[in-house]
Amino acid sequence: MAVTAGTYLRLRHSLLRLAAPPRLIGQLDTALEADRFIGYVLACEGPVDHEDHPLATWVIDRAFTDLVGWVFTGTCPSVLVPFAAEHRRGPTPPGPQLGSDERGHILGHLRDVAERVAPDTETGALLRRQAHYVAGFDGSAETVEWLALMQRDEARRLRSGHWTLSWAVVRSGAHTLARKGDGDALPDFIGLHIETDECETANLNYWAYWLGEISEPQMTDSFMVERDLGTWHGDRMLSHLIAKLDANNPYVDVVVHTLWSLITRKPDVVTLRDAESAFAGAVCLLEERAVSPQAVKELNEVLYALRMIHRR
Repeated sequence: MAVTAGTYLRLRHSLLRLAAPPRLIGQLDTALEADRFIGYVLACEGPVDHEDHPLATWVIDRAFTDLVGWVFTGTCPSVLVPFAAEHRRGPTPPGPQLGSDERGHILGHLRDVAERVAPDTETGALLRRQAHYVAGFDGSAETVEWLALMQRDEARRLRSGHWTLSWAVVRSGAHTLARKGDGDALPDFIGLHIETDECETANLNYWAYWLGEISEPQMTDSFMVERDLGTWHGDRMLSHLIAKLDANNPYVDVVVHTLWSLITRKPDVVTLRDAESAFAGAVCLLEERAVSPQAVKELNEVLYALRMIHRR
């Protein structure tokens, strides 16, 4: 973090000349963002400038959260797994590590900013949502209790069926609670708060951004409803969703709903090969009876749509 931009670029070029995998080199910029965030929080004492907070200045993506989450969960980001088994010289830790006092400082900071920031502004809602999400990587009972409390507080501001800044916060909160074992969080959110075209568009656009279909950095959550669905293709999202049709996936209900929504709104993205894989995954889920009644209905509609695709 302390080197000049020129030194950093020379390092990248040197690593490439030494045959370092380009995919791994591509993670350096994201790693710098993650390092900057953790360094900012650890150095933060006293009042916080909410407008300039690293979690208030851009919509974080999957690559960033996978790296930050690694610190708390010990789970190596999937993009790095192929390289994690490489032997290194001397004793090395399995991943980034923090002391218990440092972890406590980060979690206390995230709780503080989420509770103090103005929730009705674009910057405030973004900071609140993302602080809530990152804090969710901690597995302590205290954090889980706090997450549920914050979710109830945010849901009181939410109007059913309409997209608002609070909608984005509650959506992320439902995902976090599902990851913590709350089996009703996502089905309840889908049933109550994804019932209009506007909210369906917001859900699809966020998935597209999360998975890299939308490559341009977004500054606020408003892109979810401002972005036209025709500005991204959907093949990457489709492959991801099909691969996640797993009864053990805590997000399986929203995966099913999003797959249904994607096929309904962008049917041309489905190839015959995709249709075969999705058909097999959907049938397996139905046989295991591991999803909500709403997801069962959507899976049957997905199967019907896939049969029509086969007939084209």
